[in-house]
Amino acid sequence: MILGVHASVFRGLERALDEARALDCQALQILPYRRHHPPSAEELAAFRAARGALGLRVLLVHSRYAPSLGSSDAERRDNSVAHLARELALSDGLGGDAYVLHAGAHSPDATAAEGIGHFADSVRSAILKSGFRGALLLENVPGGGRRIGGTLEELALLRDALGPQVPRVGFCLDTAHAYAAGYELSTAEGALQFVARAHRLLGADSVRAFHLNDTRALFGSNREHHWHWGKGRLHLEGLRVLLHRPEFKHVPGILETPKEPGADAANLALVRGLAV
Repeated sequence: MILGVHASVFRGLERALDEARALDCQALQILPYRRHHPPSAEELAAFRAARGALGLRVLLVHSRYAPSLGSSDAERRDNSVAHLARELALSDGLGGDAYVLHAGAHSPDATAAEGIGHFADSVRSAILKSGFRGALLLENVPGGGRRIGGTLEELALLRDALGPQVPRVGFCLDTAHAYAAGYELSTAEGALQFVARAHRLLGADSVRAFHLNDTRALFGSNREHHWHWGKGRLHLEGLRVLLHRPEFKHVPGILETPKEPGADAANLALVRGLAV
């Protein structure tokens, strides 16, 4: 895998690149902007130039919020479409290679199928408004309740619902979310079964990114609690399997582990060691 981290843009977009440089990352994930501070055209151009000078191989842009794209409430959905369109345009402006999106949840009085239909309509509308040219990566969530995308089957349904109007759809699989959703990734056998299932349901070439996170959440708990590698419940056997799969050699693996002093360097060192 092409390893990297999720870096903060709180102090500015180019400071995220400084973080990637300090950690010798080949991949980076960022949010598209600081809260209430969308970048100007000049700032976007400066970021693209700095990214080119750094030689970063992969840049993922992650949605800042989980929009209500699958809601049955037309007003909420319209607001979410406008928000997503702005972020997709920013992703292109940043030179992002892909934009990572959670599907959100369906309304209490609706079915999952209805929520998936609303989601697909919303995304198509946002792409049309924004003129988005990048790849769209749908991320799995821990599942539970009304959240859409907790299973590989639901991810496939989301992709299919988007249809041919959204041709560059792939998937970003989060290890912590998958474990919380009931996929046994703490063992080598479980990881191999997960990969085989992903290939069958999503397609071998459709998994285009990983979020490599350990977790403190219980297996199948539908809870989200990212944690440091080697200190959570995933252990390392399953992670080693993912790192050594040849089909993921050129896929970015982004660590979203807690931001504590020295933690990114320590987590990257551990994961890099397993990848050798």
